[in-house]
Amino acid sequence: MLQLDLTNSIKSIKKIKAKNILLQIPEGLKTKVEGIINELKENGLNVITSMDPCYGACDIKQSEAKQMNCDAILHLGHTKFVEKSSIPIVYVPLKYDLGDRFERITKIIIEYLKDEEISEVGLTTTAQFLGYLPELKKELVGEKIKCIIGKGKRVEDGQVLGCNYSSAQIKAQTIIYLGDGLFHPLGIHFSTQKNVIIANPLILEINTLNEEKDKFIRQRILLIEQAKNAKEYAILVTTKEGQNRITKALKIKKDLEKAGKKAKIYSMDFISQESLLGINAEAFINTACPRISIDDYFNYKKPIINYTEVDYMLKKKSYDKFNLAIVY
Repeated sequence: MLQLDLTNSIKSIKKIKAKNILLQIPEGLKTKVEGIINELKENGLNVITSMDPCYGACDIKQSEAKQMNCDAILHLGHTKFVEKSSIPIVYVPLKYDLGDRFERITKIIIEYLKDEEISEVGLTTTAQFLGYLPELKKELVGEKIKCIIGKGKRVEDGQVLGCNYSSAQIKAQTIIYLGDGLFHPLGIHFSTQKNVIIANPLILEINTLNEEKDKFIRQRILLIEQAKNAKEYAILVTTKEGQNRITKALKIKKDLEKAGKKAKIYSMDFISQESLLGINAEAFINTACPRISIDDYFNYKKPIINYTEVDYMLKKKSYDKFNLAIVY
């Protein structure tokens, strides 16, 4: 069960003497928004809630906060990521209470590692399960399994983001990802070229990436090859402050034109198929969050690839060494 505790955040807000707060809330918590607002109001805060979708710790509404005359932003669901801000930001990460599932998934992990004769691992996870990594390390070390929790850049120890796998850059050849889904484990593998074990504490299962990795590579190559046939490209740039890569977009435009292609740059806050209606380009190049063109590519009527994949399209890199090349 996801847990949200505003106690320390309210103390932080009061410490900086903020009164008017812009509340940023992820989609999954919007059913609880009224209760959250009421708790903040009971503590003497004036709240304006941004109802735009919030996609990660890099999606910070600084301009909106200023327009609404707010003194600070209360950003729910994520840990600190944006280093420089023109307005104070208080982050409230969500935590998952696993109950006895943690003990059960730990036993499953230990049994798997012993069966596979793996004696050294790195530990990674997302913000929701961060509190469990030190406990997991303690249990594994007690079973004579060496554990490393890496120190990343702009993330907590052991934490991975969709665009930041710096905490996984460690010596261990096998990395355990405590969590669900495939996006982050795939990112860990392609950024480190190491074996990744997915330990899902919600369904109490252990999986590897072998089959999913090959399927993913085939899917990305197909999209890149489809995009390669285009004569005109739309380079998509978001105005989200933590995802804005206009410098990359300008370089890509130059590279495409040098290759005899046409390219135009389009900016928007929220990138979606609907926001691209009327654009005549035959393919899209995304410079914002990589999940747009990895998780949501099927929502687009034309091929959409990440800016890190343009070098494959222009034959500057070989598919033999395919890598997401995520920059952090």
